[in-house]
Amino acid sequence: MRVLTQKTDLSMERFFGGRPILIVLKLVIASLVIGVVLSFFGFNPNNLYHAIIRLGDWISSLGFDAVKTTARYIILGALIVIPLWLLARFFSFLGSGRRVDRFESPASRRYRK
Repeated sequence: MRVLTQKTDLSMERFFGGRPILIVLKLVIASLVIGVVLSFFGFNPNNLYHAIIRLGDWISSLGFDAVKTTARYIILGALIVIPLWLLARFFSFLGSGRRVDRFESPASRRYRK
């Protein structure tokens, strides 16, 4: 059981780019600092959301139907591409320790130890 836990810990560290607790702590601290700076300039999540919505409405009001159509295609493609990419990333971390070199001959695998 201990070996399985260590392997899981190493996989998580590889996925996060370091110890998960430290990465989460760094992200929380960075979010706090950025939140304070944005709050100082008068931003809040509600204002930011409405500003992005207004920007989208303004762009669409300019008659950019091609932009709207392109954005729909991007979103539609992203609904497929992003989950597949995440799954591929996830499975590459799961199987990275058990991979056999593709260019290695079967004879050399037999004598490797």
